[in-house]
Amino acid sequence: MASGKEGATVAFAALIPIVLGMLTKVAQNRRDFLCRHRGDVLDRILEIGAFDNPTFRRELGDRVEYLDFFSREELIAMHRDNPRRNLSAAVEVDHVVKSSEFATKLTPGFDLVVAHHVIEHVPDPIYWFEQIEQLLAPGGSVFLSIPDRRYTFDFFRPVSLATQMIRAHAERLERPDVWQLTEAFYYHMKVDLAAMWRAQRPRKFVPRFSLAKAREMAETKCAAYTDAHCWVFTSPSFLQCMEDLRSAGPFPFSVAHWEGPETGSNEFRVLLQR
Repeated sequence: MASGKEGATVAFAALIPIVLGMLTKVAQNRRDFLCRHRGDVLDRILEIGAFDNPTFRRELGDRVEYLDFFSREELIAMHRDNPRRNLSAAVEVDHVVKSSEFATKLTPGFDLVVAHHVIEHVPDPIYWFEQIEQLLAPGGSVFLSIPDRRYTFDFFRPVSLATQMIRAHAERLERPDVWQLTEAFYYHMKVDLAAMWRAQRPRKFVPRFSLAKAREMAETKCAAYTDAHCWVFTSPSFLQCMEDLRSAGPFPFSVAHWEGPETGSNEFRVLLQR
């Protein structure tokens, strides 16, 4: 395999869809999005929360570092009984940081920061973006894949607003609070993705339990870190949130490119530029 910048170019631009089956179909589609909208050489890449489905792999010549709240061993233990996870493909996490202040633990200068199905779990996304900005090289980009509420178990949950993000930032949330957890618990409803793409969407919200029960659960769970969707977006609502945050004060990013969910999928993709 080629070395230096040439190697980085080949590994990124050529996609390498068949090398040892290392990349899933979703990962290949994500790389294809980047090729369409940012096809230049990427010397340093940071991928957050890659777990078992990374977009970039060192085995392919990608100059990538992995950041996560949990180590590889912790992630495997947490998902040992999850049949949807390919634990053998789990990446070795380079930076295990159990704090929202992750920028201080890494050396800055990344050309690209990648995070797929991550931002919706972040209690304070404004601070998260501030941390990422500190890690980017001049001209650096942020690539996000985000679940679109219209194709997930959050189907009946109200979309999140920039004002709610500003409040979370003012409160310096380090973990999901009682209100985020209450919404996540109450509005969660199993859906059929394939049926939704056939325009057979659920017509009525059928809660698993009462709102009072969801609040009670949230009050118990918020005492410790509990993973949940803190935020809910559609592709248009996310773009509106980014625009609103920029109008509210200093916000370091704007949307450079975006694409809505591909047929049969539940995620939209966004490339942010500083």
